[in-house]
Amino acid sequence: METREYAVPVTYVKCAFCTAKNHCAACSAELTGDLRARSGVADAAVDLLAHTVRVRSGLAQTDIEDLLEGMGLMAD
Repeated sequence: METREYAVPVTYVKCAFCTAKNHCAACSAELTGDLRARSGVADAAVDLLAHTVRVRSGLAQTDIEDLLEGMGLMAD
């Protein structure tokens, strides 16, 4: 399976910690760890302040977006 790198802009984040959408590095780190643990994901980096998610994976982009949405991240 070929591994690709995706940069996905995030337009809305459902954050369990920050109801006012004041996202921080702790939330980014937790989501990064959760994403890295998902099947099919080789590496990931979530940056909520920059509203981006970078994922290296063999999954198709639509599958990555579905995965992100399941984690509460809305991909653009």
